[in-house]
Amino acid sequence: MGEVKVTTKSRRAPGTKRETKKTPESARIAVVGIPASGKTTYFRFLAGHFGLNLPILYVPARPDRGALPLFGDLEHDVALEETTYETTDPTDPEGGLETTTRYYVNRPMEDRKKLWVELAAGREEQGVLTKYPLPTKFNQFVEMRMRFRYGAPDGEVGSRPMELQTIDEAGGIIADYFTYDRLWIDSEEAEVAERNCRVIPHFDSWRPDRRDLWRRGLTLLGRFVQGADAVILLLSPALASLHEQAQQVNLARGVFKYVRTRNLPLVIAVSKADKLPEFYGEIEQSVRERSYRSTFDPTDFLLRRDGGAMGTILVAQEGRGISVKQDVFLVSSAVSSGGGHPMLIGEGGEEAPTVGSPTLGVPVMVNTTLPLARACERIFERRATQGA
Repeated sequence: MGEVKVTTKSRRAPGTKRETKKTPESARIAVVGIPASGKTTYFRFLAGHFGLNLPILYVPARPDRGALPLFGDLEHDVALEETTYETTDPTDPEGGLETTTRYYVNRPMEDRKKLWVELAAGREEQGVLTKYPLPTKFNQFVEMRMRFRYGAPDGEVGSRPMELQTIDEAGGIIADYFTYDRLWIDSEEAEVAERNCRVIPHFDSWRPDRRDLWRRGLTLLGRFVQGADAVILLLSPALASLHEQAQQVNLARGVFKYVRTRNLPLVIAVSKADKLPEFYGEIEQSVRERSYRSTFDPTDFLLRRDGGAMGTILVAQEGRGISVKQDVFLVSSAVSSGGGHPMLIGEGGEEAPTVGSPTLGVPVMVNTTLPLARACERIFERRATQGA
């Protein structure tokens, strides 16, 4: 543990098959969402659950608060792996693709349920990546993998190895994959053909290197959803345009159809929940009054009083394999104080001052681990049913 790994750069194509250590007991969960739905932020702050000392609140307050069976995977020295694929020079029509991998390395703590996660190389080499997300550029996409464990280590069956994976894409690879009604690939070894990409508007007018990047991104995405044991769909209520809203609805329809066809567990996380005024009020009161016990009903809010238009998507799925009460969660991986500034909590759990140095506190996460725990639970419920 703690062995230092450095950033590696190579010409490995994004569609190249990567060796995985997936065992019969392990499971892989895919996170999908349109651009700016919160995938990267959710992923990074979720990794913080395992070691970046970021506070997590559960609203409504739960009796098992702090006891969710999600732990850092101490069996592997790399907890979080980010691989960036990008065209080497956007101004060069003959430019190729470059691959850069960053590792976040485990460092175990006294409490074996927790670990610190540290960036393997220095900030000068890596950039400031430890707590805040970086946007992807138009000529790149990022594959993110996180290893963790689910279950009680001291229970009868112990904990199980799990892997969470997403693609943080520049402009819509995920939406393109699920929106267009076609079978892109049918195995974890297949590749998306360029002719199949022509269903994407204006694809033929793109530069050759961007077309190749997109095709390889669709291939990588197809492989990870093809091998997924469950899907977490991120839906954002904070969309700036009608185009984004339509894109999100189309993506949701595509994902619903995909998981039904393959009989995969689906969990929905409504990201950026602090943008929903009523729910934000609950978050704020929970932060300011540590003994506060919420009576907020997410199901009632989403289906009947939702100000973010999530109800339209969710009502259509109620009774079709998705339970809004059990499979939909409001999450926020970086709670805003309303003016775009993060709501901060100090080391002792108290609300941090809103003035002065931002190092006085760290952003609050809300319900971030709940969708992941539910996805793990449903995977093993499904396996138990299939094995019966």
